[in-house]
Amino acid sequence: QSPVIAVLLTILGTSGTFGQVFNLSSAECFNPKAVAAINLFMEWSAFNEDASDGYCYDNHGSGYEGGQNFISCGGCMKFKCTSRPCDDRDGSKFKMFWVLESVATQCCQDCEGNIFPPNRVVSTTSLGDKCDTLEQAICKTSSGLAGSGTVGTIEVSYTSGNCCLDENTWSPAGTTILEKDTCSARTCMQGRPAQWDRQTKYQGGCGCCEYQSALLLPGDCQTLLDGRQACCCDGEMVVTVEQTVEMQSTPPMA
Repeated sequence: QSPVIAVLLTILGTSGTFGQVFNLSSAECFNPKAVAAINLFMEWSAFNEDASDGYCYDNHGSGYEGGQNFISCGGCMKFKCTSRPCDDRDGSKFKMFWVLESVATQCCQDCEGNIFPPNRVVSTTSLGDKCDTLEQAICKTSSGLAGSGTVGTIEVSYTSGNCCLDENTWSPAGTTILEKDTCSARTCMQGRPAQWDRQTKYQGGCGCCEYQSALLLPGDCQTLLDGRQACCCDGEMVVTVEQTVEMQSTPPMA
């Protein structure tokens, strides 16, 4: 089998566990179609002195009394039916309209004001480097302070199409790294993201040796330049030394 090792480097955004401070004046849903069920530019007339006969409407014709809410943008944006005094020529005393009341704490807002539900991609940027690195920001939820529930944070991750992460360094596609401790070799394979493809040479997993950029199994031998034999033994190349023992004869006793 050839298990594939995918590497993902993740960096948390600056919003932290306290969540974001949303800018309601610039807030817009990332997908305009998600808030298309209500018209934010319409007003409806109310004629009673207390506006009790006034309603806000969604685009399906359903009415909402003053103070009632409409939730949209994947549960992130809460709009409230509100009234303002207005003595109009039609005899109305108030105008009813929708206003954004709040944004759910588990959602995120980018620098342009766009609101994103949890697990939505906020942005994807190509860095244009030799590793073909993509920077992707995603709205994620995390635990807030005790009793405050979940809060939204923007997490930034980096994936490469031409390089694999090896501890703290990037290795280009096609690089093969021998691991004698596990008797395996892993090769960086191009893709999105690029991934390590591991090939295990010896299922025992221990005692292999590295010799001239190749893995040797325990007991494998190679001929050295001087003609001697070196064999793999417990992870080390060992040369057998032959010793000749001279036996001295004892003269016969008189």
